[in-house]
Order: sequence, then C-alpha cells, then structure tokens
Amino acid sequence: MSKVTLNKTSLAAWQQQRLERLRYEYDLNRESNVIDLGAYQGEWAKEINARYGCNAIAVEPTEYIRDYKGKIINKAAGTHNGKLSFGGRCYYSSIFEVCDHEYECFDINPFLESYSTIDLLKVNIEGAEYDLLQHIISAGLHTRIKNIQVQFHQIEGVPYQQWYEEISKQLSLTHHLTWHYPYCWENWELK
Repeated sequence: MSKVTLNKTSLAAWQQQRLERLRYEYDLNRESNVIDLGAYQGEWAKEINARYGCNAIAVEPTEYIRDYKGKIINKAAGTHNGKLSFGGRCYYSSIFEVCDHEYECFDINPFLESYSTIDLLKVNIEGAEYDLLQHIISAGLHTRIKNIQVQFHQIEGVPYQQWYEEISKQLSLTHHLTWHYPYCWENWELK
C-alpha cells in the first residue's frame, strides 16, 4: 500500500506565512451551504459556523467527531454506498495506508444533488480526493459549488500528479484558483 503525505515545501510556506486564515475567509452568510468532507473533530466546520452562522455539515466516518454541534454525517464520503477499508488512526485515516478497519461510506453525488448551490466544499480525505472529485466532476455537480477548498495529497506508488493534472484541467473550465500551495491546500472558485 501507499503512503500519503503533503508537500514539505508548500507546508513549510503555509506555516511560515501563517496562511491557515485563508481556509476561513469566504463570502458566507446564514443561508450559505458548507460541507466539510473529512471533518476529523469538526474544528473547521465549527469555526466556519461560528464566523458566519451558516449551515455547515460535517462528514466524518470516525468516532473522533464528538464536540461538533451541527449536522454530522458519520460516514465516509465516497463514490458508492457500502464500506471502505482504511488504515491509520487518530490524526488521519486513509484508504492508501495498510488497511485494518472499515467504515461505512456513501455516494456523495446524490447528497450534492439535493442542493442547488453549495457555497463551500472542503475536501480533506487523505488521498481519496482524486476519485471523489473526478466522480463529482463526471456528474457535472462541481458547477453547483462556488468554492472547492481541497487538500490534495502526494501518494507513494500511484500517479497522483497525473490525477491532479486531469482534475485541475477539468476544474479550470468552470473554476479558477484563488490560492494554491501544491499538495498542501488550494481553493477553486466558480467563474
């Protein structure tokens, strides 16, 4: 199996320049729909909700999401309904690590179809973002999403750079990059 990492140079720049604030600076309000895929403990969704009072939904398959008071979907966002095998514990779980446990998953597309507009979709799902975003784009649902904040990961042993190039080429037809720290964090805004 592969190992999932972030780009050390991008991560160092992100931290040295104190850019974490970018992840929270959006034009949102009480009517905004925000979806947090890979919510972990719900800290990002909690802060977005506190700042804007918006409808922030946290999607997280693990038991670590406990203190978030908003809507929680306690399953993994995926390309199908069923189960996914994961490796890793605590800080992250990934389908690209040696798998030793399973979580329920659900096809994200019918869920996204229930919204005419999604103001912000945050994706931090430890390597599964490539398949998930391709799935969303193939259904044309990315055109309903005003901002896509995503942490793309480097994955040992797979052509993640090629996957990234394909996704960014497709996204660039409808969105543009507002900030980009390769294989760390980036944001795509609807044109």
